[in-house]
Amino acid sequence: MRSMTGYGQAPIKVSGFCGSVEISSINKRGFEIVFNLPREWQILERKITKLVGEKINRGRIRMVANLDHFHGTETSVWQNESLVTQELENLKNYCASQNIPFNATPEIVYRIASSVNDQSLIPPAESIEDSLLNATNLALDEMIEMRISEGNALETDLQSRINQLSDLTKQLEIRTEGMSLEWKNKLLNRLREWGLDFSDNDEKIGREVAIFADKSDVSEELTRIKSHVVQFIDCLNASNPVGRKLEFITQELLREFNTLASKSARPECSQLAINAKVELEKIREQISNIE
Repeated sequence: MRSMTGYGQAPIKVSGFCGSVEISSINKRGFEIVFNLPREWQILERKITKLVGEKINRGRIRMVANLDHFHGTETSVWQNESLVTQELENLKNYCASQNIPFNATPEIVYRIASSVNDQSLIPPAESIEDSLLNATNLALDEMIEMRISEGNALETDLQSRINQLSDLTKQLEIRTEGMSLEWKNKLLNRLREWGLDFSDNDEKIGREVAIFADKSDVSEELTRIKSHVVQFIDCLNASNPVGRKLEFITQELLREFNTLASKSARPECSQLAINAKVELEKIREQISNIE
């Protein structure tokens, strides 16, 4: 079992610069990947998506490629003087079109020169592809390890909670036995208190008891609850992604306990059903983080 929360990082080393790839993930019903890559590398997003999709089924994935610093030959911000001149001209024309006073201060010129210089140093996609994909793979594996570690903790918690739910179900099974007979005896005693003349085999009384017995019968709900609990435990022991299936099973368990609570004629049974629903809400919060 794996969580949908994780983080991984790996270095990139290519002639002329070094940097890193960071991959993080949070919970999401489906699969989504968001990139923060230099414009020159965006052509590689499809290959990266395929690589990530082969290992991840659910979650919102964010990938960031950072260029930490350049090394080797010293460069000057003024090495692309023609580009700086062109950018200044473009800025001047834009200001004129917007009726904005233009004043090319040294600070503005230096910023433009630095920006142009940084862009010119970003290696093209074809030269970075192998290194970037390799770093992505390493960061992805590190993130998955974190997801597995957190998933193990979630599995332990869910196992404990589903065991509590199973115990509550067994108590409900015991407490709901003989409910229709108990109600029949209460009805007969009430009629006797009212001084009414009737027979224990009275057809009308028998019909009322039968109607109540049918309405208060929770055997079907208990059978389905026990079946869902077994399915839930099987999912906890599975090696494949089970988040969606666990969400469905939990939803069905909530529905069964709601029905059972509405049918119960004993306060203690209603309280047990409420306790089960509280536990299921906690389970639902936990499985929202499972892949």
